[in-house]
Amino acid sequence: MIILGIHGGVTINQHDAGAALIRDGELICFVEEERLLRVKSPRGVLPIESISACLKEAGVSMRDVDCVALPGETYSDLAGRTQAYLRHHFGSSPAIRQVNHQTAHLASAFFPSGFDRAMCLSYDAYGDRLSVAMGVADREGGVSVMETRPHDNSLGMFYATMTSFLGFMPGEDEYKVMGLAPYGDSSVDLSFFAKPSGDGYYVDTRYFRESPPPGSIYEQFYSDNLIKLLGEPRRKGEPITQYHRNIASGTQEALEVCAIALITYLHEKTGLRNLCLAGGVALNCSANRVLSKLPFIDRLFVQPAASDRGLPLGCALQVAKESGEVLQPISHVFYGPAQTESKIISALELTGFAAEEVASPAEAAAKLLAEGKIVGWFQGRSEFGPRALGHRSILAHPGLAHMKDEINARVKYREEFRPFAPSVLNERARDIFDLNYPSPFMTMAFDVRESWAEKLPATTHVNRTGRVQTVDEDTNPLYHALITEFDKITGLPVVLNTSFNIKGQPIVEGPLDAISTFAGTGLDALVIGNYLVLKAKSPRRFS
Repeated sequence: MIILGIHGGVTINQHDAGAALIRDGELICFVEEERLLRVKSPRGVLPIESISACLKEAGVSMRDVDCVALPGETYSDLAGRTQAYLRHHFGSSPAIRQVNHQTAHLASAFFPSGFDRAMCLSYDAYGDRLSVAMGVADREGGVSVMETRPHDNSLGMFYATMTSFLGFMPGEDEYKVMGLAPYGDSSVDLSFFAKPSGDGYYVDTRYFRESPPPGSIYEQFYSDNLIKLLGEPRRKGEPITQYHRNIASGTQEALEVCAIALITYLHEKTGLRNLCLAGGVALNCSANRVLSKLPFIDRLFVQPAASDRGLPLGCALQVAKESGEVLQPISHVFYGPAQTESKIISALELTGFAAEEVASPAEAAAKLLAEGKIVGWFQGRSEFGPRALGHRSILAHPGLAHMKDEINARVKYREEFRPFAPSVLNERARDIFDLNYPSPFMTMAFDVRESWAEKLPATTHVNRTGRVQTVDEDTNPLYHALITEFDKITGLPVVLNTSFNIKGQPIVEGPLDAISTFAGTGLDALVIGNYLVLKAKSPRRFS
């Protein structure tokens, strides 16, 4: 059975379009529309390119697809509109199955988790008129929803509103607030807006301008009531003051205490000790760090594409399970379209870059990193989700204190407070970070052990944590080999890893995307497949 999971926009504010294809219970391809369209977080976009990529990867046409699964269970006109545009673009439409938005999140988290049974939580801004769904799941019975919360009692909307108040883009820039929070103190108490309750938490809607939010993310999300209590909001482009840092800290603290209360409530209802998380709020790796330390949590799994990016996968998995399919394990995220050597060679020839074929890309890259070079790393099929995990990455030396500021300034072109992640050999991770189990998807922050914090200044955040990616030899062999070679040279089994893109652009997908980003940034080198490309040794300097 071939099931195509899709998500994307028949309304102008729909975001995170993409497609995933499952055949006989096995995930074949999963790619986000932004990677192919080359527009970051496009809104109101149908997943046409990602559908085409999935069909091509599977070697099938739309007529071969048995079912199309998509979120939007509560929208009566969605099936007809979807069938119409599928016929328009692909000549036919299979049967349409609508899945509840929150159930799709839960399925996307549980089935790849590897757990036999777990409590599951989806929390986000809202979807299908809900902001939360919680319950249990097991391999035999699938996902069972116990309780939900309405769209207006929303931790996602709370965080989005504070993101808007701080002059960032709600629904896009929440990670900036998370990164800014450790620079603040606890002087701003936002419990008047979001606070724990007997059944989890309560969010006061008086501080939303509208609920649901306004039609455009460019409108403010906050109400005059919030201004009366906190003062004037920060305008886009204005300096970030200590007060703004303190507001970010208060926002993060309020989220964390509410999340703890909600998870505690769920645990008391279920008695289970393994937890699966999805929904946009689940991308808050600092909150996930706190949750992972709760005494009744044995293991925490966070869907690597926890936001609406993961809905195509969740919908396909849920329908596959309901259809009696035996779901195959999903142990990694490298399900983007295949990239052949011929594509790489053609891109290099087209752009005129001189490239050297190297016997070992891992050794070549490790040597450059040890020399203090910043390297673009393009290998194999792309990752799904918002984090680069060693196939579409920018890499650097984590032990050089200046590297964080240098990459932010001359490569990523972004705010100076933004941290970078450490990719660490799985077998050495516990020596360096306070973790008890692998964290391969960069979805949780962990404390850096005291003896290592000074050795890793470029990846250790101001609060002495790191958003860790553990790298396993079985699932990510070439990246593991690179870090191993770097360790041999430097004594550090860690590299700095950030996504291969610049501010405001999606992560690179194909070879031309990688080469153009390499050419337009301060990257020193590009390792693309088996080829090494270097910048001119003596570039022209402008004074």
